[in-house]
Amino acid sequence: MGWLADLDRGFLDLCFPRDCAVTQATMDDEPLRHLSPAGIDLLPRILDPRCLSCGHPFEGILEGDRACPHCLDLRPAFGRAVCAFRARGSARRIVHRIKYERCPFLADDLAAAAVEDEVFRRHLAGSVLVPVPLHAARRRDRGYNQAERIAERLASLIPGCRAEALLRKQHETVSQTRLGRQERRKNVAGAFAVAQGRSVDPATRYVVIDDVLTTGATLHACAIALRQAGAELVDAAALCHG
Repeated sequence: MGWLADLDRGFLDLCFPRDCAVTQATMDDEPLRHLSPAGIDLLPRILDPRCLSCGHPFEGILEGDRACPHCLDLRPAFGRAVCAFRARGSARRIVHRIKYERCPFLADDLAAAAVEDEVFRRHLAGSVLVPVPLHAARRRDRGYNQAERIAERLASLIPGCRAEALLRKQHETVSQTRLGRQERRKNVAGAFAVAQGRSVDPATRYVVIDDVLTTGATLHACAIALRQAGAELVDAAALCHG
């Protein structure tokens, strides 16, 4: 890095001007590489009131202690999950590019935009961030694990955080994309375990990190693996919900 990297970056920007991933407008001296301030403003943020279990925003009129339909019957092994954005529109498109179009660099900027949310930032502060692992075959095919990149970027931005790849995926599972709620839970049940040679500290707070929380099944399965290894304080977070 240093001044040589800055020089190279400036040369590349001169030859190949960057466009905002949301607005497609040309970017010049913005703080982030691929998201302009105007683009960040257009991302569909999650605001309170939100579910205290899965983090999904409550919409309409709240009546009594109405259960959240998005984590209904999950009884998550994590204490609380918080998400920064809704997985719709521009945010959904960015996540799709990160996962399927070999654009892991977009995760850096989406994570930076996420920590502008005070609730999200406070939720992660002082914790060990544990990325959801990919199976070795999937990782070789994709070339990276987006959850690891997100966790590392978040840890660099939030004081007192560090990222640790504590979990491994024991066997491959089918894609969750087309599965229903119950099928998702069965698909990932028992799929994760603490990696060989790694251990957890019962006094440490762990937050499992993923790109998207849909039903919470994957984060739940990862939290179970951490608790089975002795972790007592386990929460979860994802950049997007939906």
